[in-house]
Amino acid sequence: MAKRTHFPGKTALAAGPLRRLAPPLAFMLALVALVVLCYDAGYSALPPTEKRYADAKASVERLKLDERRSLQREPWEKLAEEFTAIYRSDAGWPNRAAALFRAADSMEQLARRSFLRKDAARAVACYEDVALKHADSRLADDALYRAALLTASFLKDDKAALALLDRLERQYPRGDMRPQARELRRNLTAAASDIPTGRQPDAAARNKTAPTAGKSGAQTARPEPDVSPAARPLESYRQAKEDMERLRADKTRSCWREPWEKLEGRFLSVYAAKPNAAVAAGALYRAAASREALARCSHLNRDFRAAVERYLAVSEEFPRSALADDALLQAARLSAEELDEAATALGYLDDQLKRYPRGDMAGAARSLRAELAGNRGDAPAQAAGQRERAELQTLSWDSTGKNSVEVVLALNTPVKYDTRLVRGNGKQPARLLLHLKDTRIAGDIGKGTRVKGSLLQNIAVRKHGGGAQVELSFRDVARFDTDSAENPHRIVVRVTAGKNRAPREDEGEMDLAEAPRSNRKVTTRQVRNMASQLGLNVRRVFIDAGHGGRDPGTSHNKVVERIITLDIALRLGRLLDANGLEVTYSRKDDRAVGLSQRTSTANRKECDLFVSIHVNANDDRSVQGFETYYLDFASNQHAARVAALENARSERRLADMQGMLAELMLSARVDESRRLAADIQRMSLFRLKRRGYTVRNNGTKSAPFHVLLGANMPAVLVEVGYCTHADEARRLLNPAYRHALAEGLAEGILAYRDRLARRHTAQNSLTEETSGAM
Repeated sequence: MAKRTHFPGKTALAAGPLRRLAPPLAFMLALVALVVLCYDAGYSALPPTEKRYADAKASVERLKLDERRSLQREPWEKLAEEFTAIYRSDAGWPNRAAALFRAADSMEQLARRSFLRKDAARAVACYEDVALKHADSRLADDALYRAALLTASFLKDDKAALALLDRLERQYPRGDMRPQARELRRNLTAAASDIPTGRQPDAAARNKTAPTAGKSGAQTARPEPDVSPAARPLESYRQAKEDMERLRADKTRSCWREPWEKLEGRFLSVYAAKPNAAVAAGALYRAAASREALARCSHLNRDFRAAVERYLAVSEEFPRSALADDALLQAARLSAEELDEAATALGYLDDQLKRYPRGDMAGAARSLRAELAGNRGDAPAQAAGQRERAELQTLSWDSTGKNSVEVVLALNTPVKYDTRLVRGNGKQPARLLLHLKDTRIAGDIGKGTRVKGSLLQNIAVRKHGGGAQVELSFRDVARFDTDSAENPHRIVVRVTAGKNRAPREDEGEMDLAEAPRSNRKVTTRQVRNMASQLGLNVRRVFIDAGHGGRDPGTSHNKVVERIITLDIALRLGRLLDANGLEVTYSRKDDRAVGLSQRTSTANRKECDLFVSIHVNANDDRSVQGFETYYLDFASNQHAARVAALENARSERRLADMQGMLAELMLSARVDESRRLAADIQRMSLFRLKRRGYTVRNNGTKSAPFHVLLGANMPAVLVEVGYCTHADEARRLLNPAYRHALAEGLAEGILAYRDRLARRHTAQNSLTEETSGAM
């Protein structure tokens, strides 16, 4: 029998390696099991509640440090929604009250920036929810106190605030918010009964409410010293004056509403304490000055009127004060310059000169009165209380296309008007007649003007039936439309020819058979342009000071263009920055910058608008005026000449320019640039008029400026005046005039931004005046 040889089988061969791999495999399996057991499902969707809450709290702190975003509505609303969602997501989370309290705090932060009653009411309701749903939370008494404070200071409902304080003291007699609640109650009660708010409680009351250290050897705790304005009015008044000067010097906070309102309240608290006549009069006068400073940033009539009322209160309550005549003069100035109420201003000036004929403000009052009376002619009748007569102040037009044109009539007050269309024939053009009732014509408006290269051919302005008549002649008229607008008051006429359709809010067309009509007010359609439809807005503005360094620009009558444009650019930047916009400059000192470098910088910085500032010149020294250009082919020979002068130092080739213009025509930038130019032209002329400067309105024009080529955003070039005109050169050398120019440019940019956004934001310096605004 053959001998059998034994060979190890496959199983035996595999046993060795498996035995060696078993420990690491077991470790891996254990690790996987540990991960599965410890894995938090929250990471697959939302973070755990505690982590989510911590992230939201960190977002609040970051937002408070961001000066720009903290002024916007959206971030605070999102935080309030996030805290509310955290509160609702986990019913078993022990810190739910804190999440709801944080939601209320976010709403309060928004209210303190938007100054809208509805925002404050939302915050109060949320704080009350905290106290109602989480009465045993340590935050419940804090929530009631915050609700009472907001109700008193924002909603102006002292009765409801006192009810919330009653509830706090009743439910939480030993809560940590009781001292603050009692102080607030004392202030509200004193204000209601006209008792100084700093009055100390009597000794019995102090002993009754003071906390004790213990039963054995306990002593009555010493009450905290009263540091309210009523307790030490002189010190409070001095500190408030110092804070006022610091606030004026703060370029960012000086155009916020909340600091000025708080400062006004502090001065009023000193005034209410009535320490002596001199301090009380000074405090009331500075309260009026605080409101005036706020009004000059908000541009709201209600703020200017509040300042006037405060100034008048000084003269009425403290007639022997050295500030009484100053207050009357300031009330007159605000009434005349900001509220367009010359008759009222004349009444204040007459009162001042009658009561204080030898006061230190008498000379200024006589000068202002002569100026107002000279401008009016009918000052005595107006001072007797008659309604101020309307005035047609400026008239401008913009050819929005070959077969369309927009004409704007700017007035100092709303007017009633009629329109009538007279059909044209082969010999006579079509004419649109606007009769403005009880309206006079400003002296610097030309009575007849011919227009070339436009659907509009001629403008005639004349007196008619106790009012004014504007006759507009057109090559053809298919449809027309009129809008009434405010801030400033104006009538906007849009006319189209051919098959074009005038932009209307409703779908019904304006047919010729509808004329004549009487004072039909059409609400401007909110979304009718490319930028609005795309949801675009304005956050960052590029300001280009023309020329610079080795390129001085034009120079006549001691005006050097590179110096003037830089000064206006820096002033404009400070104003825009104070109103919440980011600003980027082409240059901040006297240096040379290439034309293409300016637009490339604006594109790289992702700016939303491009504004280039220049000074004009002309061989004819009688030519003057303010004009704004947008990028397009030249609309007339004058525009072509200006463009040629500005393009002389360009490094671009003709072929480059032709290609860029061709690309531009296919974009929406032309339309948006034209709208931006119209807003800047209109608001700049309006602001200069309000500041007492008579400037010729040269309108908006199109021209192929190299400095505007390549900009990926709406872009305009502003020619602020002609240095070859002697009077205009003198104005350009005046810092006050350059500041007024910067104000007008800023208001035009902000008007374009607001019209584009069509929404309320927390930044309130130019918030629309509505019944809900505070």
